[in-house]
Order: sequence, then structure tokens, then C-alpha cells
Amino acid sequence: MKSLKIFAALLATCTTTTTWAIANPNNIALGKTVTFSAPPNYSLSNDADDIKQLTDGKYSSIGALQQVENTRAIWVQKGTVGWSKVLPVVVTIDLGSVLPISGISYSTAAGTSDVTWPRALYILVSDDNKTWRSVGDLMHLSRKNGLPPMNGYANYRFTTNDLQTKGRYIALGIAQEPYAFVDEIEVYKGDEAWLNKAVEGAPITDVKKWVKEALTPSMVLRRVEQDAYEIRNALKSSTIATARKNNLTAQLDSNVAQAFKINTLPADYKAIIPLHTPHRNILAIHGELLASQGFAPLTVWKQHRYQWLPLLAQPVKQASTRLSISMLKNQHRSDALLLTNASNRPQTVTLQLKNAPRNAQNGWLSVSSIEWIDTAQSIPVADAQLPLTATNGVYRVEVPAGMTRKVWLTVDSSKIPTGSYSSVLEVNGGGKKTAVPFTLGITAMAMQKPRMSLSVWDYTNSPSFAGINPQNRAAAMKLMRSHYVDSTWATSLTLPKPDGAAFDATHQLKGKLDFTNFDAWTAQWPDARRYFVFLAVGDNFAGTKMGTPGFNARVGNWVKAISAHVKSLGKDPKQLGLLLVDEPHSDAQDAIIAAWAKAINATAPELTLFEDPIWLRPDQAKIQEAFTEIDLLCFHIPVYKMGGPEVEAYVQKLRESGKELWMYQATGPVRQYDPQLSYRQLAWHTYSIGGTGMGFWAFGDTAGVPTSWNEYAADYVTFAPVFVDKNTVYNSLHWDAVREGIQDFEELSMLQDAINKSGNIAWKQQAQRVLDDAVQAVTAPWDGNRDWQKKTNPHLTDSQLQKVRKILIGKPK
Repeated sequence: MKSLKIFAALLATCTTTTTWAIANPNNIALGKTVTFSAPPNYSLSNDADDIKQLTDGKYSSIGALQQVENTRAIWVQKGTVGWSKVLPVVVTIDLGSVLPISGISYSTAAGTSDVTWPRALYILVSDDNKTWRSVGDLMHLSRKNGLPPMNGYANYRFTTNDLQTKGRYIALGIAQEPYAFVDEIEVYKGDEAWLNKAVEGAPITDVKKWVKEALTPSMVLRRVEQDAYEIRNALKSSTIATARKNNLTAQLDSNVAQAFKINTLPADYKAIIPLHTPHRNILAIHGELLASQGFAPLTVWKQHRYQWLPLLAQPVKQASTRLSISMLKNQHRSDALLLTNASNRPQTVTLQLKNAPRNAQNGWLSVSSIEWIDTAQSIPVADAQLPLTATNGVYRVEVPAGMTRKVWLTVDSSKIPTGSYSSVLEVNGGGKKTAVPFTLGITAMAMQKPRMSLSVWDYTNSPSFAGINPQNRAAAMKLMRSHYVDSTWATSLTLPKPDGAAFDATHQLKGKLDFTNFDAWTAQWPDARRYFVFLAVGDNFAGTKMGTPGFNARVGNWVKAISAHVKSLGKDPKQLGLLLVDEPHSDAQDAIIAAWAKAINATAPELTLFEDPIWLRPDQAKIQEAFTEIDLLCFHIPVYKMGGPEVEAYVQKLRESGKELWMYQATGPVRQYDPQLSYRQLAWHTYSIGGTGMGFWAFGDTAGVPTSWNEYAADYVTFAPVFVDKNTVYNSLHWDAVREGIQDFEELSMLQDAINKSGNIAWKQQAQRVLDDAVQAVTAPWDGNRDWQKKTNPHLTDSQLQKVRKILIGKPK
């Protein structure tokens, strides 16, 4: 159970109503000594003066542009101090003597380049730098002064003057990831009378540990406060009668107060919205607010299945609502329905399909309730799929008061005869039945096994990797395979790595290698297209230095034995891919790659060498053998796009020379990323460069916590596209978008195949234009901003795919 002491400390400060402020606060931190719990490690901003710059009175953000330019963001200013992938960071200021403290300010910036606002800024004071007491969360205390912008780059100063405390040392426990940037901290002097008052709260001796434990309860409170704040403002401008409005406002205040009194959270807490009873009651007031605007108790409506949906959504009034799915045979495609509970009571809504397709096999339709989950960035998302099971053909779904529930319907066309179908989904809730037409079209043309490869750095050879463990591994692998993952990853431990004693004087292996780990791993994936191993090599091997004859001979004999073993398993050695150095971006790394690649290619060229370079300009890299000696080059799409036309031309030359091309995505936080822009469309970008595969980091990366359901406690931004739990794994909209992208890629490729085979010149020219225009339309808008909340055209990919499919189906015989 979470500590009562943590809540007591937070409650003592967060519920204070006293305000102490002065017109010109006295900054008692100016020029004082600063220490860090971890050395600043963000190279673009850091320098030898970091320990002076946070209290020097100089602001990097002053004069910086609000519309970010790479040369003006605070994280490239030397006056800024920055950390990458450090959580928490504790910054301690020695004021020189025990002084009264009224407030503190923290100047930072965020909103672009994966830089997000802090989760928490805990303020702690101490007289001896050993025993500390919490005096509040600056993120909460600063709220009365406003909130930072939620879209785009902005500088912002979190500040409070409400502390009424004292101490010689003041610390900020900063919970911000993947980056934390601060350009100035000010501490304001308070009333001398406060020196005679004891600082309340439980003693804290391990600040870093305390900060991590405090994150979940404080983030829960932030979610409650933020929703109450938005609903309170909406009430003010509503047409609800004054007396009722006052009553509802009082209910909001009461439930916020109740939320602060919740003293415990379970150790396996899940941030599923509503978070608890007071939060449920607060959202119910939003339901009453919607009802006052004329919405029916249950409003059935629709928008594009992947379109951003805010937590406090207002339904779009529509003349008609319908579901429609068109697809090739042997595909999975989806559509979604929205159910808004515009009342102050939760509802159980039933769904029943009338006039279902005849002769459909069991499992042709799957229905899921999309759960709302809060995130480390305090931006709720409707993303997690919880499957619904029909009883006598009836599905039941819970819709909390004031919330919108997305219902996700997926069709497996391998289980339905070709044809067009018209059904009706009957929705029963809110005291009435709503008939939603559901049309389904399945072409006679079938999609065969997709030719595109997909990997997710699963590392299922390891007993436990990230969030994947023995209890949930089977469910994880099943969900991977259902979405076309056919290329698996393993750590270097899966291959035997001989030491110097394993070789004789002529560099021959003395005995047989032990492939037990390798065989166990490949047995888990008997039908994999590719088996990738991350070797993580250095500048030596088995007692020999790279580039020497002994090194080349020992590496060569080692990989020859590996290749022979792969053949003995009945597999093609080309299926085994070796990643030598991960994400190389320096000459030293390229030198290692080149040395190893030459040694391997000289003796076992049948093996596949894989590299994922993140050079901004690989065409200008000094050691080109790090590219030309490699068989499969996988480019990180944001880095590739920044390279511009020169890199595009360089990569195409590599392809023309016989290199296989892939693309991958490895940025986060994934819950905030548009499922289409970042997941579905990666397949289109891969197609546009003539690629044959793509990857996502990483299926099980839960950011250092056991479950995806509580990002509050995460050590860094989340990457897992699915919802990993301790005992199972749940599907998500993001993961379904990956599957759609694979299917899109296959349809694009099928059209190109048809064009290549056709003898009808007029049709060939028309079809090629349609194909090229579709790919260009989908891939051209790349701007590096993958924000799900960003206003983009959610119909773009579907509409272009429909053009491709129409001409493919209509090809002349």
C-alpha cells in the first residue's frame, strides 16, 4: 500500500488556502551553491558552469521564440541545465543559513522535440541536508497562476508564494522525462516570524525514493483537479439555473476535497478513468452539464475511428450514424462507435447485431470496449481494448456518467464469404433503442501472407525483458503474431560466445559450441521470417584485437559454426540477422561495424548483417564500409526525414546496390502519438523508399514499471504500443493501426505487381499514377509532430487506400 505519510505531506500543503505574497519578492537563492543528485548529461546545453547557472539570475528563456526554432529553444542554450533519461533529478540549493521561505519558481520549456512538462516538482526543505520535509508540489501550487500551453513550444515559469516554511536547504525533486530542462530557480524570502514555527510533515531521508513513491498519488490528485477545473469553468458559462449551478459547483469542491482524503492506493493501482469514487462523481457532473445542452441520456455518434477523442468530449450532433467496413479477403479491418452518457448516472448499454452475415464462421466479429487511461503527461487517452463477450448475441458495455465510451468492432474477412452485407447494430441504453446501420464489403480478391516484415524488439529469449515475463509471454506472443510480427529479436546471450581458450593456435574452434539457448529461442518462433540477434560487439573478440589476422580468423570460424548450426535446424542462414552496434552515430562505432562486417562477410556472407544507423547525414559518414558491408539497413524515420533530399538519394543508391531497406520508430510517449501518423503510416513511408520491413521499439517496454496501466510511476516515457499487465497483454488502437499499415503495404504492393504484369498500357499508366499519388499524399505531410491531438485529416490514409483498391479490383483481365 502507498504510504500514508506521503499523502499526509501532500495534503498538508496542497489544501492550504493562505496566500502570502509580496510585490517584489526577495530572491534569496541568487548566487547560492547548487548541487545535483545526478550530473547534467544533455550535451547541447551543459557546460562547466552548470552549478552556477541555475541561481545566476539569467534566463535562457527570455527572448527565446514561442514558436520554436532549433537555435532558440532553451535546451540548446548554454545557460540551461539539462538531463536526459534521469528520473528523478534532485536539485539542492544551500541558502547559507536557515531562512524563512515564502515561495519558489522554476523556469523551463516544453512542447516539442519529445520534451514534455514535468509530472511533479516536489519542494522539500531541510536544516541539515540530511532530514527533509515536503512542503508541496510546485506543479499543484502553481496552478492558481495558470497552466502552461498544451500545444507547441512554450517557455513557462512554475511559481508559488504560498509556502510559509523555513530551511537552510531547499530541494526540488523533479519528475520529468525523457528530458528535464531548467534555466533558473528562484527562492523567495518569507516572514522572519516563521523561523519560530516547526516545519510539519513526516521526515524524509531518501529524497529520490520518496519522489518516486509520491508520483502515483499526486498524479491522481492532478487528474481530479484538472477535470474539476475544466468542468467548473464550463458550468460558469452554462445555461443551468443559478441555484443548480451553485449546487453542482459545491459538489465539485466536495469531491475534490474527498479525493485529497483518500489515504491509500493499492500497490497494483491502475490509472483507469474514473480513477476512484470522487472522480466518478466529478465526471457525473459533466454528464449533467451535457444534458443541459440538449443531449439525450445516451448519445450515439461517430467520428473517424482513429480521431483524437478528449476525455470531456461533447458529442457531434449527426443526422445519421453508421458503421462501414470495406476490405479484401483475409484481412482485419475495424470501425468504431461512440456512446456518450449525458446523465449523472452510469449506464450499462447493450449492443446486438441484427441480420448478421450468413454463413459467417465463429469469431468473424470481435467487439471491444476502449478503456480510458491517464498518462504520465496528464493527457487521458482512449486506447486500451478490453474484449467484450456476447451472451446470446448481446454485448454489454459500461459507460460511466459524463464520459464517452468508444466501442471498437473488428472484422476478420477470412471467416466470411465474399460479398456485400447490410446489418444493423441495435444499441439499447438511456431509455431508448438506436439502430445503427452496419455495412460490410468483402472483395473476391484475397490478400495472401503480407510480404512486409515486422519486428518489435521482443527479446523473448530472455526470461524477463521490460514488461514481458513468464506469466504474460504467451499472451504477448499471441498478440504479436495476430498482427503479423514475423521477425523476432534476441539478446547476445542467445548465441554461444567463445573466449580465447576455445580456440587453438591456428584460431580454429577446439570443440562444439553450445546452442541450447539459440535452439530454445527459435523453437518459440518456428515460422519466423527473420531471427535477429543484438550482438553488441566491441573492438575485440576472444582475446584478439579487431583488424588483426587473429581477430578475422576467430570471428570467421565462430560465424561459420553459427551458420552451419542454422542450416542443421532446416533454416536458411540468411534468416539469421546480426546487429553489431545499436544506433551507431560516430566514427568509432562505424569502425567497429566495418571491422566485424568484413570478417563475417569473408567467411559467412550468407548471414544477414543488420544495422540501424542514426547519422543525420549517413552520406557524409567517414567510414562508408559501415553501410556498404551491411546487408539490411534500418533507418529511424525522424532522423531519416531530417536528412532531406541528399539522404533520400543516398539511401536509394544503397537499395540499387542490393541493400535491403527497413524503417523503424523508437520515440515516445506512444500514448500521445497519433495511431495513424506514427504507426499505420510507417508502412507507407517504408513502401515509399522501396523498403521490405519495419520495426517498433518495443513491444514490452513499459518504462521501468510492471504494468502499462500505471504510467504515473514510470521511470521514463512509455514505448509499448500495447497494454502490458503482469499476467497478460491487452490490445490497443495503436497496435491495430500497425496491423492496418501492414495490410495497406500489401495492397500497395499488389497493385504494383498488377501494373508490372499488365500489358494494357493505358491502364498501367493510370494505375501507376494512382499508386504514386496515393503514396505521395500519405507520406508528404511529415513534419515530425506525431501529436494525436494535432488537427490532421484522419480520413487521408483510408481515402487514398480506397483509390488504390478501386483500381486494383478493376484491373483488366
